[in-house]
Amino acid sequence: MKEESFINQNYFQGKITDISDGGVKIEFFGRLGSIRIPKRMLISKEEPKIGSEVGFMMTYPEVLE
Repeated sequence: MKEESFINQNYFQGKITDISDGGVKIEFFGRLGSIRIPKRMLISKEEPKIGSEVGFMMTYPEVLE
């Protein structure tokens, strides 16, 4: 029998530390690491800048098998 799983969204904040042609690198506050995402996933009225603070919802990864 498979265990029931639920979605637990958490709000994370961080700062843009690197910008490339196709993406940005975000360092999480609180020593939680970093993530690289494509620019098309970033919602902003202006072009992203190094040092800009960002916030987003994310769930923790779950091992399925």
